[in-house]
Amino acid sequence: MNKSILFFVILLIIIVGFVGAFGLYEVKFFSTRADVSQATFSIDNSYIFSTPSAARANGQEKIRLTVFILNNQGLGVLGKNIFIGTNSALNIEAIQGLTDNYGKAYFDISASKPGEYFLEIKVDGTALNKKAQLVFN
Repeated sequence: MNKSILFFVILLIIIVGFVGAFGLYEVKFFSTRADVSQATFSIDNSYIFSTPSAARANGQEKIRLTVFILNNQGLGVLGKNIFIGTNSALNIEAIQGLTDNYGKAYFDISASKPGEYFLEIKVDGTALNKKAQLVFN
């Protein structure tokens, strides 16, 4: 009887040890995602997308401009202020001007005059290497 009690006590200690070690692993490696907000961003690793590729210049149709601000590891950077260059022919509406947990900010843009527009994108005052290209017919 004493051997079976000793066996269960040792088994219980081993199980508690594994659960504790896994819990520490979870806290250390999976809770660091929130620390991305403190990270600096990479100009070369950030991206700009626009959809659709072209729209009518009637002041009604919009092109969605999406900006992804990422760090050197490719993780999104939270809370970065995005500034889109201005043009008098464009109406720029900030849907989400600050980046979210994925580093994403987006804007809706319409035009009153046809043309191809190149807009500079700045992140906290620093210009990205690429410009946004928008076409309005």
